[in-house]
Amino acid sequence: MDRLKIAMPGAGSGFVLTVAGELVKDPLFEGCEFMLHDPDPVRLRAAERAVKELFEKSRAKIVLRASTSTGEAFEGSSYVISSCEKNRYPNWVNDLRIPAKYGVEQVKGENGGPGGLIHGLRNVALYREIGRNIEKYAPDAWLMSFSNPMSIICTYFKNYSGVKCLGFCHQVHGSFGVIAEMLGMEPGELEVVTAGVNHFNWLFDIRRRGARSSFMTEFLELVRNSPYWHKAFDNIPRQTFTLELLEIFGMYPVGYDEHIVEFTSCFYDSSEWGRYGYRNLASFYEEKIRQGNRTLEDQQQAAKGGPIPPFPRDPAHPYYAENPCRVIAALETNTPCYIDAINIVNHGAVDNLPADCILDVPALAVGGEVRSIHVGALPPGPCELSRRQVALHEMIARAAVEGDDGLVLQALCLDPYVRSINQAKNIWREFRELYREDLPAFKY
Repeated sequence: MDRLKIAMPGAGSGFVLTVAGELVKDPLFEGCEFMLHDPDPVRLRAAERAVKELFEKSRAKIVLRASTSTGEAFEGSSYVISSCEKNRYPNWVNDLRIPAKYGVEQVKGENGGPGGLIHGLRNVALYREIGRNIEKYAPDAWLMSFSNPMSIICTYFKNYSGVKCLGFCHQVHGSFGVIAEMLGMEPGELEVVTAGVNHFNWLFDIRRRGARSSFMTEFLELVRNSPYWHKAFDNIPRQTFTLELLEIFGMYPVGYDEHIVEFTSCFYDSSEWGRYGYRNLASFYEEKIRQGNRTLEDQQQAAKGGPIPPFPRDPAHPYYAENPCRVIAALETNTPCYIDAINIVNHGAVDNLPADCILDVPALAVGGEVRSIHVGALPPGPCELSRRQVALHEMIARAAVEGDDGLVLQALCLDPYVRSINQAKNIWREFRELYREDLPAFKY
């Protein structure tokens, strides 16, 4: 039997240690090959040293390799785990600053709003190349993507590539570990059923671990009475707007404020942000730029001196582990594995959203596939908020492939943050020129 090979492009990011840390915990991966790939040789070598040290401490019998060569990295891989981004912080600053010039203020523009849409255009181009390399060197491999905008990238692969793509995000799982801790419980004590667009899920049910009955009424009462949902605390995710949406739409939105505000234009006016503890993140990203293009070792060193969030109390708690290695094990051994949230085709999980759209839903890895689990129908308000995003993501994925300026302009006009045609035209004109090297499908 051939040795199992797992490739990781974008290995210069800190996420590589998260994946490596999970590999050493399952005997299935003993003797497998973990191939690190990054176009930056300095960052790649730093990642290789860090992973090698982790493997040695764990006495893991995993073959570690590293290469800047795309062919060498991808050739023969069964799984490709990616966490990739070009010019991350400089681009994110522009994604916020440019719309603001034309009156469109965003706290964050990573997944939604004009910033999230242009981010999607850029990263579809990036992942289109990754997909081509998988098709060329490892056509049967699964792509396990951790990059944002998750929904747009997965929509591209659904519509325009033969690559089997799974979109992983710890938002649902991780946030409910933190929420449990905020409410005086242990991580994992709250088990949830959610569905929606990635970073903007909705809570269908919640139960205490091992309990027969729903905990929804008690949970919402705890939330409404907890200080963490009523005011800002340093180094703790904001949830004031989460509570506002719960009261207005009658359903709890999942994703923390910093993400759910990307999808809703009914957020507080920018003149009110300070009152609630919110701020445009452009200055935060600019500080990251001043720190330079740091290797993994630099990132680890900087983290040691930074403020320690009160939640999670123990980031190494088993509950907070990421899922790709569990899913690989399930696919390799046909051992059923439940995932509380993963980005795949809806296939009827949510009754009143398109069956063929990408959603963040609970699923079961079994029988060589990752299969969505039926959740139910969204109420009218949450459904319409989600439906608009699904349509935008389909349009942006198509525009990125076809180089269609008209579709981008339509998407911007439909985005809830954009209020006028001239705003949309000006934002796209400036984005288009600034990112011309990152948008190869468009004609210049």
